[in-house]
Amino acid sequence: MMRPFNRNERPSNMKPLPTLFKKRDHLKRALSIATTILSNHKLTEDEEGFCQISDLLEDIRTKQDLSYMNIFHICELYFKDKSRRILINGTDRVKYKEIRYVQPPDILYFGTLSKLSAKMMKSGLKSSTKGYLKLYDTPELAKEFGSRFVKNESDKIATLKINAGQAFSEGLKFSTYKEHEFIVVQINRKYVEGISTET
Repeated sequence: MMRPFNRNERPSNMKPLPTLFKKRDHLKRALSIATTILSNHKLTEDEEGFCQISDLLEDIRTKQDLSYMNIFHICELYFKDKSRRILINGTDRVKYKEIRYVQPPDILYFGTLSKLSAKMMKSGLKSSTKGYLKLYDTPELAKEFGSRFVKNESDKIATLKINAGQAFSEGLKFSTYKEHEFIVVQINRKYVEGISTET
């Protein structure tokens, strides 16, 4: 029987993904340099820890083989950074995300549209776009997050109750970048205890 294709695996005969860089090793080199510069806080940062993309480019361009780089190359680094530690804000700011693993509260909450809640309770929670989920320590904050997905007046928001304490004790890693918000890759359905609120 033929093994199902895993989209995370690239067959040997598949063409490499396109790149703006003149050489493929330039991408890896630029990513390494950018990560080093940002993680060591070598550039002037604002109160949120962001620095100007133009400053980052100026520093990288001092390397002769990368002197052609522009903002579009930085955007490519963002999309192809598998560690997801490079964060771009708007069109001119960039920073390195420090991953800080923590022990979460026993209960966390996830906000979503009511029409999606039944499927999530059956299959678990997993992001199809960003590769991570945002959970909150109060139903109110989760509801506020879920409200971003409301498009019609008929849309209702459901707040799912997550047994984060059990998930953590069984090996799931939680990280946090801001107060009251916790990041996970996915949530198994056995940790979804049900709907906390629905409005």
